[in-house]
Amino acid sequence: MAAEAFAALNRMLESRERRESADRQMALAKMQFDYQKRQTEIDRTGKQLELLQGANTQMMSTLAEQFMSTSGLSIHYRDDETGEGMKEAVDELETAGLSDREAARVASAIWSHYAGNPGPILRVGSDLKAIMDADESLLNADQKKFYAAFREKSSLFTNPESAKELLASTEKVIQNQAAIMSEVYEYGTGDFDIQRKDIGLYQPSDVDVDITPDPDVVSAVNIPTPAELVSGAQQIVKTTEEEYSDKQRSLDLLDTESMTLKELQRRGTLTDQQREYMARIPQIKTDLQSELADLNEAIAQAKKEVGESRQYEAQTKLSKWMERDFERGYSPY
Repeated sequence: MAAEAFAALNRMLESRERRESADRQMALAKMQFDYQKRQTEIDRTGKQLELLQGANTQMMSTLAEQFMSTSGLSIHYRDDETGEGMKEAVDELETAGLSDREAARVASAIWSHYAGNPGPILRVGSDLKAIMDADESLLNADQKKFYAAFREKSSLFTNPESAKELLASTEKVIQNQAAIMSEVYEYGTGDFDIQRKDIGLYQPSDVDVDITPDPDVVSAVNIPTPAELVSGAQQIVKTTEEEYSDKQRSLDLLDTESMTLKELQRRGTLTDQQREYMARIPQIKTDLQSELADLNEAIAQAKKEVGESRQYEAQTKLSKWMERDFERGYSPY
């Protein structure tokens, strides 16, 4: 009788152990399935961002070329290594009605375009679109002069409707680029869902054509590794700090030049050209100080992104360790 009782108890214990073992295996399998599912979603988002970036970059290049040819700005470009070509372009743009500051900006954008960077020239178009949409009473003198120079001296507005659509398209791709970069940074800090749904192409009907790629269509893409994200963020910090140093040196040189010109003025030996330059120094100094403030803010943001990228790199390493534990059959129970 006692033997039968012990045997029954033993069977009950074995049955419970089997159930508990099955429950543990089921929980482990579910954890692994959820992990693999999330990894698939992360990979899919990365591919989507890569394809979005590629599509928008191609559209930026196309629109930049269209803006250059339609506006006639391409005639100001000279392929030389002396730097004289850009100076001549600045003079021509000033003659066309742009202020010296805007002429320098547009000339720099032209050279950037031919160097393979369409962003600056597209921002010129985006600025024109913003001025067109603004209440004229709210525009300052520089904005009015900027818009008038393009409207009266360039071929951009030969067909007003086409010009409006072109400028709206340039504005849209600039907005797309900002949205995509925000998504990339969020992806790098652990937010793997695309939040911005307005990434698309400008249409005259004001209805965006979605350029979000089909996630089921897989193309060959290059997703940066966590280490590459860290390296890229560090390079941005380095480049921005170097630009800050260059601007600071320019500001210091400007102070030195200002003192020298004042001394020449005191002696009565100041030339007309030097006098004209001396009159422009306060505005140039203000512009440089503004640019330094912007760069200082950009450096702080870039350093923050380095920290976030490092955090993401650490999280990725931890995820890989967990994955290896799952593959080896590790159980927390």
